[in-house]
Amino acid sequence: MLLSGCASWESDKGVEPLWRQAVQAEWKPGKTTDADVIKVLGPPSQIITLGDQSVYYYLREKNRGKAYIFILWNQTTQSVEYDRAIFFFDKKGVLLKYSYSKPVSASNAK
Repeated sequence: MLLSGCASWESDKGVEPLWRQAVQAEWKPGKTTDADVIKVLGPPSQIITLGDQSVYYYLREKNRGKAYIFILWNQTTQSVEYDRAIFFFDKKGVLLKYSYSKPVSASNAK
């Protein structure tokens, strides 16, 4: 039995990238707290402890692909895009610094 066909897929994993919509002026190192960030962005994908600091890591992954399957020729393509926001807090939960991944079209790292 010989089969041929095509397939495509798309998936989104992780948290909603609300940091792209949030007004960046909301994040003020030395003033903004971890509770402020959670109030705007929701719970992070991961919380990491680094000594006396906490890191809130927000991640969004978008995966797209196509496959062509024929008797003598097969081809697949896949692209994965990551969007990240990382916030560093001191032991009292006060923001020290933050950074976003660069969007495809521009840079906005802080």
